Amino acid sequence: MNDSIPASIYEFREFLYKHPELIKEVREGKQTWNQLYQDWVVLGEDHEQWASYRISDEDKKDIVKNDNTDSLSTIIKTLGQINIEDLQKQISQFSGMMGNVQQVLQHFQKPSAPPRPPHDPFSFRGF
Repeated sequence: MNDSIPASIYEFREFLYKHPELIKEVREGKQTWNQLYQDWVVLGEDHEQWASYRISDEDKKDIVKNDNTDSLSTIIKTLGQINIEDLQKQISQFSGMMGNVQQVLQHFQKPSAPPRPPHDPFSFRGF
C-alpha cells in the first residue's frame, strides 16, 4: 500500500467494487466521487442508502456468465465473417514483405569475415 494514500481510500474502492451502480452514477454525472466518498464516510458501508446499489452474488455470477457467452458468440460471429482466401492472400503478402525486409537488413549488415580454418595446436611440428 502506498504510504501517501490513506487506507480509507482503498476501503472506499472496495466498497465501490461491491456497488458498481454507484460507478455508473458518477459516469453519468448524477453524483461526484467526492460526494460519494463523503456520504460513505458519514453513513458507513452498511447504511440502507447503499442497498439499491449493491449487486448480489447471484447477479455477479449472471453478469460473468453473460459476459463469457457474449464474448464467445462475438468470437464465433467474427470467425464466420472471415474470408479464408483473403486471409491467405494477406498472410502471403505479409510473408513477402518480411522477406524483403530481411534482404534489406542483410544488405546493410557488415559482411562477416571469411571463416578461418581451426588453428591446429600441433602445426609447429612440421610433420
